[in-house]
Amino acid sequence: METGKISENRIKAGNILLCASIVILTAALWNEYVWYETIAPLATLISFVILAAMFFVLVPLKEAVSDRKFWIMAAAVAVAGINIFLTGSGKGAWLTAADVLLVLYLSDRIRLTKPFTYFLLIYTGFYFFYWTFDVKGYFKGYNTNYGGLVLITGFVFAITGMAAFRRSLKKNGERGGAVFLAIFTLFMFAWGYNIIAWYRARCALLGFAVFLLLLVLPKNVWKSRTFYGIVIFFATAGAIIVSLLYVWLGRYAGRFDVRIFYKDVISGRNEIWSDLWNAFLQKPLTGIGSSYRIDVDWMGGVFEVHNGLLDILIVHGVIVFAVVLYLLIARLWKLHDKVSENRVAQCAASAVFAILATSFMENGFIVPPFLLCTLALIAIAGAV
Repeated sequence: METGKISENRIKAGNILLCASIVILTAALWNEYVWYETIAPLATLISFVILAAMFFVLVPLKEAVSDRKFWIMAAAVAVAGINIFLTGSGKGAWLTAADVLLVLYLSDRIRLTKPFTYFLLIYTGFYFFYWTFDVKGYFKGYNTNYGGLVLITGFVFAITGMAAFRRSLKKNGERGGAVFLAIFTLFMFAWGYNIIAWYRARCALLGFAVFLLLLVLPKNVWKSRTFYGIVIFFATAGAIIVSLLYVWLGRYAGRFDVRIFYKDVISGRNEIWSDLWNAFLQKPLTGIGSSYRIDVDWMGGVFEVHNGLLDILIVHGVIVFAVVLYLLIARLWKLHDKVSENRVAQCAASAVFAILATSFMENGFIVPPFLLCTLALIAIAGAV
């Protein structure tokens, strides 16, 4: 269904709410670890409140009730709630599912204006530089994988921002500035790899590699619907494929001696995912909930999926997962026309795919503020 026209004031209010959500949550979670410890348990609730406000601002109720996607989204939110009670899951897990579903529904409604687009690119990109110069991953409480998530998120925003500024300089005939930014972008990739390697964040390395690979492809490749469909397939189904591949490789861990950043590639996630898959296959419709105790000795029973989309499937079941995939794929596919003609949109879309790839190894995409940053990137890809 095509979205109807909404007033300029509503568009602006939606922009403000998106920017405010990212500023509030990044300020609370990406600056001091003591703040992170305090706010992180409330982050999904904060996101839900802001996303609910965005819904009422951006979606006229008369339009919502006649929108098939709204009812599909609402049904999935309801099913997630029912499953929470059936599985005895922690109630916060419902907020995670609701946040993801709201983001995917609203991603087709946000209309970012130019000032807000540049604000998000500059502000979020700043965190790449901040976490590079004020190293937090080892010495200031944050674990290295979380540091990698912050770095890759800030990095893709910074690179997309440079692409947008470079295009603006070219339009204004400032060729020298555009050339300088092009050279500095190359330097940024070398810088990005080095800081990710220093953090030893393999999840971020995967996102970095995907982002780089997509950006070096010729512009015309993006016009191919077959190519774009393949990218969407691997960015979504890849979450499942990677987990199953790890479980299979885990059987040969003794003979599979491959190391990245001084760590074995098969170094524990195979055990976690094997246990979770065995439990999930007994309850595929409802999922196993978030109160499940993982039967892996060194995990101490702590529940952690380490994979964003797999978390939705394992915790909430196939119905909720299928709706999340449907809404995500539909929105990404709708970007194709813009992406096929616009280098900045290609950069923003590549950033979305990079974050999805990063989430193969960590929850990333589904938790705040990374979820809202992904919403911003989708909106940027559709706006530039």
